[in-house]
Amino acid sequence: MEADVIINGVGFMSLYHHDGRFVHGGGLFAFARRDPDGGRTILHFELARAISQTAGPGHPSWAWALGQGMNELLVHLAGSQQVPGELEPGAVFAPLRYALFDDSAEARALLGDPARPADHAA
Repeated sequence: MEADVIINGVGFMSLYHHDGRFVHGGGLFAFARRDPDGGRTILHFELARAISQTAGPGHPSWAWALGQGMNELLVHLAGSQQVPGELEPGAVFAPLRYALFDDSAEARALLGDPARPADHAA
């Protein structure tokens, strides 16, 4: 595990992407790719009651995130004592980017995802 990653002023632990199974508490998690410039691209962001049961290979965005180069799981546990925006004076952080998976019916139809067909009006 390395130093915290800051997203909107909140610290996240950086873990190997398969290590979510060891995080038994609830909180926020993000599938992420560490980029060559030291920055990160957030591929999926979610709140879960049990990260160990949610942030793994059974997640609907897992395969897509792997295809986008996911190599990290970022975790912020619920009940953390950190206050948003509580950073060291003069702190500098690597770039943070977003490339979130669009799980809407329209996006699934455009991608032609047979495992998750587009919603149809009844």
